[in-house]
Amino acid sequence: MTNLSLDIQNSSDRVVVGLSGELDIAEISRLRQEFDQIEAARPPLLVLDLRGLSFIDSSGLRFVLETDVRARKDARRLQIIPGPDAVHRVFLIALLDTRLDFVDATEVDGGGDGAQGGEGERT
Repeated sequence: MTNLSLDIQNSSDRVVVGLSGELDIAEISRLRQEFDQIEAARPPLLVLDLRGLSFIDSSGLRFVLETDVRARKDARRLQIIPGPDAVHRVFLIALLDTRLDFVDATEVDGGGDGAQGGEGERT
């Protein structure tokens, strides 16, 4: 049984990946496979929506950092919608709030063409 669900929404200028549940070491392998497929399309903007997370561990933080590094290397952008206080606090303690591009959900919802040709929820 998985403790993490993904909701992937595609539009012409971005891919928004909503994560729900627990992002921990048990989920990283599956998450890497999903993101390999997402990033193969080279979306100019990848948005991680962490609002549905209830927990993130150090392997989850590393995954987010690695995703950011790959995006920068490919001249793409990664934006992150912060999770609940308990999740976001982990980023603050690690001082990643200054390195990563955290945005308000309204910045993401208001941009793009709004077309949702998404693949829907994955569990």
